[in-house]
Amino acid sequence: MTTSKELVEKALRREEVDRVPFCAPFQGYWALGLENVTVMDSIKNPKVAAEAQYRAVEECHIDGVEVMWDWLLPAEALGCKVKIPEHGTIPTVSHIINGPEDLDKLELPDVDGFYRFKAAKETARHMSERLGKDHFLMASILSPFTLAGEVRGVDNLMVDSFMDEDFVQALIGKCLEITKAFTEEIASWDIDAVIICDPTASGDLISAADYVRFSKGPMSDLGAVIRKCGKMHINHICGDTSDRLDIVADTGCVAFSVDKQVDVGDAVSSMKGRMAIIGNVDPAGTLFSGTPDDVRRETRIRLEKGGKKGYLLGSGCDIPVGAKYDNVLAMSDVFLNF
Repeated sequence: MTTSKELVEKALRREEVDRVPFCAPFQGYWALGLENVTVMDSIKNPKVAAEAQYRAVEECHIDGVEVMWDWLLPAEALGCKVKIPEHGTIPTVSHIINGPEDLDKLELPDVDGFYRFKAAKETARHMSERLGKDHFLMASILSPFTLAGEVRGVDNLMVDSFMDEDFVQALIGKCLEITKAFTEEIASWDIDAVIICDPTASGDLISAADYVRFSKGPMSDLGAVIRKCGKMHINHICGDTSDRLDIVADTGCVAFSVDKQVDVGDAVSSMKGRMAIIGNVDPAGTLFSGTPDDVRRETRIRLEKGGKKGYLLGSGCDIPVGAKYDNVLAMSDVFLNF
């Protein structure tokens, strides 16, 4: 019998599958909320964080499972202030780079000693021990460009990209070295893939040309680190990225997780010889705000468009914290029988 891991690997190789795999791709914070485990509790007790994932993974038939979801953690490790919420992603609330004169502040932190990283590593170990034989396991980390936005402030970075490109390139270069250090450690874990998350390169924020100028190269370099460590390299960018599919494929990734705005049929068709496509049921409009019937209807549309070669079903971005369990479970009603 084909395991979830084998099914995902086959889809990522763009081979025809009997059943389209469900690659969440970001279920971590949602599952914590589902089991009423707070973010701080998940950091303090990695085993509890891991156990909070199992019901959703097993009952919703999630084939590709996120085992590290604290993808923004390098920002705090560098000295940015954060606010840890009860549930959901930990946001950066203050920045450490005010201009070129502050670049020296970006020194490589103690990766293994950072409390959030230690917790994430232990959570991933627990999940690997239970799920690693049968499931495809993924860890999420931010891109160098997105880290630059965290330490500088996204609005400031957008202005800098027009006013002082040399500064931006130097900042991104520093961030690349830092993300490499985290990624090399993550890629040594007992997992199958690393997802590079680049929301600051969203099609809603920067043009395809600016993606080439600022993010494509560092993303390629970080992807090379992942592949050198023997893991698969997957990219995720929020927003409408229909105009940069070829460019993303040039980074060497095996798959691209796309947001709701992208037509998965067109994406799979145009990328069939280059990379697989993951996505892209509407996270907010359908998974969070819709009914199970809405979810079934949209899931069926995605499956029909994506087909069974080079496509993996998933949410367009994170499964939203607070999304009803029955809504995510409803996806399996469709893909298990498609």
